[in-house]
Order: sequence, then structure tokens, then C-alpha cells
Amino acid sequence: MSSWAIVGATRGIGFEYVNQLSADSQNTVFALIRSQKTAGPLNELAASRKNIHILETDISNPETLKDTAEQIGKVTGGKLDVLIHNAFFHGTAAELTPSAFHGKEAELESDLIEPLKVNVLHVIYTINAFLPLIRKGAQKKIIYISSASGDIEVTRISELSNTVGYSVSKAAGGIVMAKYAAELKGEGIVTLSLSPGWVETDAAKAMLSSPEIFKAILSALQKLDPNVKGMISPEESVEAMLSVIKDLDGNNSGKFLSHRGNLNWF
Repeated sequence: MSSWAIVGATRGIGFEYVNQLSADSQNTVFALIRSQKTAGPLNELAASRKNIHILETDISNPETLKDTAEQIGKVTGGKLDVLIHNAFFHGTAAELTPSAFHGKEAELESDLIEPLKVNVLHVIYTINAFLPLIRKGAQKKIIYISSASGDIEVTRISELSNTVGYSVSKAAGGIVMAKYAAELKGEGIVTLSLSPGWVETDAAKAMLSSPEIFKAILSALQKLDPNVKGMISPEESVEAMLSVIKDLDGNNSGKFLSHRGNLNWF
């Protein structure tokens, strides 16, 4: 039996992790969410699968996270095998390029600082709160759901110059995961930054407000991979990522990989 905690499990990729993992009755799955207000589908799934435990938490509050970890520990006997941090914030001015912030310094500060809080600072809060459980787990794996936007070569080749704060924060998150890998190596704990690919989630579709925007992004991504035709489903993405997580060991701990387990991001 394996225990999994999914942070940011209400919808999209996080929900699909809960769905696929809980399909195996031998898994105990903890779905960590911000609010029950948007958890309808998740509650429906949990009603039919008793191995799903839904917990409201606040990743910006270390004390709340400590309480959440204690709740999980009461179910698992004080351990956790895999922590998957999927919660994220995309930014407040994702459409702007760096120079477009000239004269908009307040917007720039918000676009940088707010994603850094959610995508880096709160990740550290979460990992630190759950480390006592991970240390006692069998698999001892910590997964940070990142984005190819945080890879320098992806930006350089695709020439996508917007989503500044989001990209910066995801790059920073990757460094943090490498730091954890270095620190925790001696304890047998492994970490990974994992890009899910270009996935058809509500957040992704919200950015594609017109066919022109979709074509522009597709054209940019095809500079990296001419075979890219469009977004993949959450089901396909999560199935691939779970395969990568299964193979994670000390040899690739701290790396930043795609859902394919390599650097083929899309």
C-alpha cells in the first residue's frame, strides 16, 4: 500500500492524479484543496472511492500545513510515501513582456512577487511541513509540478516573451527542488521538478481566448518540436508523469524533466 498527498487537487492535473491513483484500492490518496466551494467533482469521486481523503488547507500558512500533516499522519501511522505539489499561481499580468512593464512598475512587482510566493515560498512551507511524514515513508519522493516555461532554452528557442512572473517562479522552484535533493540525499529522499506538458486544463484554455492566440502559441512551440499539434489531455499527461515518478531514484533526484522523463517538453 502506498500513500500519496496531492496539493491542488480540485481540478485539472491535480484532480486527475487523484482519479488515477485512487483507482488502485491499495493506494491511500490525500487530496489537499483550498476550499470546498469548487470541490464538487472531487467530492463525487471520493464518495465512490473510500481511499480518498479530502482535506482543506492553506499552503500560505505553515501552522495550518502542520495541522494538515498531522491529520494525514493519523491515517497513515505517521508516514507518507509521495508528496506531489501541484498548486500554482499564473501571475497577474501574464500577457505583458518585460519591456511592456515600463511605467507599470506596480504591475511588474505584483506579477513577479505573487507567483514567487505561491510557486516557491509556499512550496517550501509545504515540503517542510510534510518532511517528517516523508522521512518515515517507503518511497520518500517529493514532486514539484513545474512548467517548461521555467526552462531557459524553451524561452530562448520558442521566443515566448510573456508570462514573466510565472516563468521566473517556475525556474526558481526548480532550483529549490535541486537544493532539497542535495540536502536530503543522505536520508534516501528524492525530489523532482516535473513538467506535465501542454495540457488541456481550464487554466490553459482560459489563456487561449481566441484562435489567433492558439495559433501563435502553437507556432512558438513548434520551434521546439515540429510534431506538436495541440494540447494533450490531463489523463495522458498524468499517466505519463506517474511512469516518470515510478522510475525516480537517486540517479535523477533534483532534475527537471518532462512528462516523458526527458527534455522533450511537448
